[in-house]
Amino acid sequence: MNILFKKSIPNFITLSNLFLGFTSIVLLSLSLTDEYYYVSTACYLILISCCLDTIDGKIARKLNISSEFGKEIDSLADLVSFCIVPSLLIFVHYMLVMPKQINFILLLLLSSFPLIFGAIRLAKYNALREMRESQKYLGLPTPANAILVCSLILFVHNIPYRTIINSSNIFFNIFNIFFINEFIILYVSLISSVLLMSKVNYEKFPLISFNINRRNSMDLLKVIFFLVILITSIYYKYYDVVLLLFIMLYIYGNLLKYIFYKFTNNNKEV
Repeated sequence: MNILFKKSIPNFITLSNLFLGFTSIVLLSLSLTDEYYYVSTACYLILISCCLDTIDGKIARKLNISSEFGKEIDSLADLVSFCIVPSLLIFVHYMLVMPKQINFILLLLLSSFPLIFGAIRLAKYNALREMRESQKYLGLPTPANAILVCSLILFVHNIPYRTIINSSNIFFNIFNIFFINEFIILYVSLISSVLLMSKVNYEKFPLISFNINRRNSMDLLKVIFFLVILITSIYYKYYDVVLLLFIMLYIYGNLLKYIFYKFTNNNKEV
């Protein structure tokens, strides 16, 4: 394979991520004066961007063509797709569903959290070698925060439809009641944005090989298991519920684990 072509593959994937982020911004801008359905489309595009962001670095390492340029352009693409767009998603969502009930300046401030904290996190990641070379992410990665925002918005958007068809289902009634609060997207996004700057450890996506070590193989099996459930949920149109459950388990499960270890270690020191 031509070396120039090989080097172009991961960069093309990264630029595709950047293009989807830009397209999402355009659609969200149009949503303010046209159709709300563009918000859902923007969410889908960012979820695709997350998939692209997962594989570009893996392909670069697999082909042994990692470069400083690739790392820099990847960081810039992350800033657009996983920092700017989630903030804009939150802002546009509330401007469309409750424009008169929410203070404009307050919404502008609170919706900027994914952008501001995400940008700081990306800058720290590029500047600090220990963060880049750590076996785990130190703080919540920006794609995970973007997935959380997108899955929340998709779920809230589907609540009226799902409440009707599942009015007799106790599980969905409880789930809907918990997320029916009009400000749930803001509440959850504020917490997750702060976690971007935290010291909580988060697992990295495993290498795409069963020949690395046992731990990587187990993590890869978990990813495959998740993908099977996700594909099944797409068929039954519950993909937003599955995404929301899994990403919250990933984010807040690791947070609880961090708090537990901190608490037990402090008790031992005492």
